[in-house]
Amino acid sequence: MSSLIRKFRGDRRGTVAVVLAIAIYPIMVMVIAAVDITRVSEAETRLHAAVDIAALTVARQLADGKLTGDPTPTARAIVEANLGVSSLTNLQVSARIDGPAVTVDGSGQLALTSSLMNSGPATVAATASAIWRTKKIDLVLVLDNTGSMASAGKMDALKAAATNLVNTLSRAAPNRPDAVRVGIVPFDTQVNVGTGYRDESWLRFSGTTTASSWTGCVIDRNQPYDTDDTVPSGSDTAFPARNCSTGKLATILPLTTDWTALTNKIAAMNPSGNTNVTIGLAWGLHMLTPAQPLTNARTVAQEPELERIIILLTDGDNTQNRWSTSGTEIDARTDAACANVKANGIRLYTIRVIDGDAALLRRCASQTTMYYSVAQASELGPVFQRIATEITQLRLTQ
Repeated sequence: MSSLIRKFRGDRRGTVAVVLAIAIYPIMVMVIAAVDITRVSEAETRLHAAVDIAALTVARQLADGKLTGDPTPTARAIVEANLGVSSLTNLQVSARIDGPAVTVDGSGQLALTSSLMNSGPATVAATASAIWRTKKIDLVLVLDNTGSMASAGKMDALKAAATNLVNTLSRAAPNRPDAVRVGIVPFDTQVNVGTGYRDESWLRFSGTTTASSWTGCVIDRNQPYDTDDTVPSGSDTAFPARNCSTGKLATILPLTTDWTALTNKIAAMNPSGNTNVTIGLAWGLHMLTPAQPLTNARTVAQEPELERIIILLTDGDNTQNRWSTSGTEIDARTDAACANVKANGIRLYTIRVIDGDAALLRRCASQTTMYYSVAQASELGPVFQRIATEITQLRLTQ
């Protein structure tokens, strides 16, 4: 009997099986835990995305004046719609408004595989805050109206693209009538400000051009004031009044929310004359600064959320200004005008249509990504639409 006991106690043939049986339990626990961690992470990602969308949508409805009362039911419906089929149970959604901001909280329960081992469900939660910001925008379209725009369908394409842009911006903030204002500066070698300004002190008449006979155009100011926004205060800084050289140049339209007037102005543009990009850009700058000659611009000091933007479009090289027909000399004035626009904190887009000085326009833009060159007129529509989308983009604050 004692011999049998000794044999049994010395037999080690089942040891490996016993060890494996003991070791496999924590391995299984680790595998199951890893699966649960992945499931929790995926559920959190989906809930975060749904809550983000809810915060943005409710914020926009609030900004547009479409949301009244408790925002929670709206937020919950959006979260549920964007979660779709979900393994979350006991979904809780709440939303609160704090000024222009909306905060949405969401949470739910996720049953774990490890619940087989007496572990309870995991709580998954997400929070998002958003402000829908269609920033206040003052935008000036500085548009080449020279004779070369009559070729290759350029003027027709420009009119269609600019009209679509204006229509897009008009819809950007329907319940904030001052949120977006647009101005237009058609140019050739002159800018036509219109005879309604004939009695303004910032004009300088000379020679045969008198206030009574003036047809509304101005030429470059004396240098260096031709490229900056120096307030006119005497003869040297005044704007030389001249009769319009072609009789076809459309008048400027200062910043406005009259969308019909804007589309009518675009429709009235006619191509004629030579090219002086500098004077068009200078008047775009004047339109966006509050001092004379044009005085209805807003400032960032008054409106911290204000974005001031110029879209400059041309299809040709500089060919003529007040002093010269040398492209190199005129380009130097355009470079100075571009620098002054950007120094004023104005965002500057430039568009080259088929022809023109690509290098000049590229360095003129605020960033190289804000320079566009189109090989055919039909490409203008998508370019203007892309710029309109960038201008009206929303921002998620948290």
